[in-house]
Amino acid sequence: MKAVPLGFVVSLAVQAAPFDCRTDACGLPGDGPFLDLVVGTVTSVADDSAAQRVFAWAREHDYWKSLQPDPRLFVESIQVMSIEIPGPQGQREITLLMGREHYEAIKIAAGDLVRYTPHPSGHAGPNLKDPVADAYWTLFGCIAVLCRAEDRSCPSRYAPGVYRLADGAELGVDLRTPVADGLRIDIGTYQPLRAVGQ
Repeated sequence: MKAVPLGFVVSLAVQAAPFDCRTDACGLPGDGPFLDLVVGTVTSVADDSAAQRVFAWAREHDYWKSLQPDPRLFVESIQVMSIEIPGPQGQREITLLMGREHYEAIKIAAGDLVRYTPHPSGHAGPNLKDPVADAYWTLFGCIAVLCRAEDRSCPSRYAPGVYRLADGAELGVDLRTPVADGLRIDIGTYQPLRAVGQ
């Protein structure tokens, strides 16, 4: 995965709109799959035009070179989502990807609290004989609902943020460096291993 683009790091300090491709690198954390855990609230599920806009920006900036150049195939294969996570100066947005067929099976909506995990390292996609499908499998991760938007009590069990895949350590604004004395979550339940604020 390429380094996080400078525009993304700088824009974390301000509240960018979902899929902001003018000032926020469309919210993408980098080129390729995001390799750590995210717990956050869905603020926007991209429609086809927003997904095509993200795809066009990514291709113009040499991201996702293994994908076919057809934006329709991207929209058919990938569901793009903007997820809100806490930042040092307020909430911020991160754009993450999941498989379209998985999204269609569970219908994630704005307001749902979700968790994102990358596909397991070295785990081959389901279409080994189809390099086009496998390129998409390599790009996206798994987004699953922890709490539906209407369940007001459920989110208090979780601590939104970005966490290291290996051990659940909270990551800082650069999405790579562990936070000193930060939270740690259980990498199976995605719940904090100690109460927030302790």
